[in-house]
Amino acid sequence: MFKLFGPKHKGTGPFLVNDHPNYHFADLGQMPETQLVMLVNRRTWQRLPEYVANYEALALAGRFGAQPGDYEWEWVASPEAIRWWRRAATGQESLFGMALAVHRAEMIELYGLVEVDEHSPHWAEVIPEEAANGMPSQAKLVARSEGRSEQDILAGLYCEYFRKRGMLTLDTPGQPALRRGTIREVERFRDALRALIERSTRVRLPSDIR
Repeated sequence: MFKLFGPKHKGTGPFLVNDHPNYHFADLGQMPETQLVMLVNRRTWQRLPEYVANYEALALAGRFGAQPGDYEWEWVASPEAIRWWRRAATGQESLFGMALAVHRAEMIELYGLVEVDEHSPHWAEVIPEEAANGMPSQAKLVARSEGRSEQDILAGLYCEYFRKRGMLTLDTPGQPALRRGTIREVERFRDALRALIERSTRVRLPSDIR
């Protein structure tokens, strides 16, 4: 069911950001990589495909240009899900968070996670400052002694940092590495989803006008 999300997380202990702790999310056992669970009213959720397509879809950026926070969402029809392509200050977007929908009567259960690839501008931003500060200097020294690219060495140092902490969800030679989101990043994704849903309720959609 969760192939949309890639491999199961491994390494450091799991956590769950739960917006509704008194509610039983029945599919959690089938999706152990889940980092976020939310409930959304069915009628509100059903507005999202049309809202995203007309106001916030990633594809709109090519027509209108984009700033951080603009045109960052992708609706997935099967399996039904929403993806957040978070933009950096440069305007570059990269896949950041995904949430899969499960329909339950009048509510929608969302099972989400944050997963960041090594080419993302958000890849290294969760490395603590005290660890990150020395890495550029270390990469420069190694580059001089070994005649290798400083940028490649720095990328390797970042990857090794996440590897040692069990944060890599994909660590296969020849493929971009993936790391799991931190709890703060998952909370950021939750807040972005909340804001998206709230904006969708305040807009008249083309189907509302017809």
